Formats: sequence, structure tokens, C-alpha cells
Amino acid sequence: MAAAKKFMFATDFRGNGSKAVDEAALEAARADGFHSGLDHARREADQQLGALLSQLVRQSERLLAHQDEQLAQIEAQAAQLAIKTARSLAGAALADKPLAQLLDAARECLAHARHAPHLAIRVHESLVETVEAKLSALARETGFAGRIVVLGEPDIALGDGRLEWADGGIAIESATLNEAVDKAVRAVFGPAAG
Repeated sequence: MAAAKKFMFATDFRGNGSKAVDEAALEAARADGFHSGLDHARREADQQLGALLSQLVRQSERLLAHQDEQLAQIEAQAAQLAIKTARSLAGAALADKPLAQLLDAARECLAHARHAPHLAIRVHESLVETVEAKLSALARETGFAGRIVVLGEPDIALGDGRLEWADGGIAIESATLNEAVDKAVRAVFGPAAG
């Protein structure tokens, strides 16, 4: 007798059934692999983009900091140049007209203190005669009727002076003005600028 064979219920005897299942599974696996690869590529691209953006931000911050340092140096140099130029011009003006500021102040004092009994002016000792002559003319101009006293002192700088009258006085000191200018420049441009 012939040997008996087992009947397999899971076997498709038509021949095409297992192939159709394999192609559908293969297509599903391909789609799943494609989507998985796409997701992985997106994550990797996002990481690379994030790293590049982070590097770009750091480089930009460095460039901006460097630019700020350069601008600060340029401002400090400009301030120093402006101060040197102003002092040079002031020195030239003082050499040309050492009494201009003092006489302007005296003109104002004579106009406002017209009824004061006297006005004392302290200047450098080399300028006493010149100041006396100029103040006499200013007194006539402004109608000052009081007595004008010009005193020469060796420790007063050329162009500086002190005007004193009964109710007050005023001092013109280039050193104090220079100090005030330096302080203002340092307040704006920092300690290195002054």
C-alpha cells in the first residue's frame, strides 16, 4: 500500500496565493522602510541644521562683539583727537587774544554791577597795564561809575583771572575748564578717552 500523505490546510494549491501575499508584505515593508529612512534623514538634517545655526549664531556674536570693540576704539580715538584739536585751537586763540574771555566776563560784570562801588580784577602781572586800559574803555561803554582796581599776580595763568565786586565775584580758570571737559568726555566715551 502507498504511504499516506498529510493534508496541509494552510497550503494554497493554486500556486499564486503565496506570491501575492509576499508581494503585499514586501511593498508594505518597502513603504515602512522608506518612511523610516525619511524620518531618520529629517532628524539628521534637523540636527545638522541646528548645529549649523548654533555655529552661525556664535560666529555672529563674535563678529558683533569685535565690531563693538572696534567702534569703541574709534570713538575713543575720535574723542582724543577732538580734545587735542580743541586744546590746540584754544591755545592758538589764547596766544592770539589772551584777554578775550576775561574781557567778555568783565563786560558782563560791569553791565550788571553798574552801581557797585568798585571792581577788582586779578590777572597775570604782565597784563596789568593792558587790562587797565581796556577796562577803562569798557567802564565808559557800560556806564560803570565805580572804581576799577587791576592787580597783577604771578601765579595766575595768561588768559585767566578773577573779577570781584562787593556782592560777588567770578573766576576764569582754564585748568578748571579743561578738567570739566575731560570729565564730560570720560562720562561719554569712558575712562580711556580722557
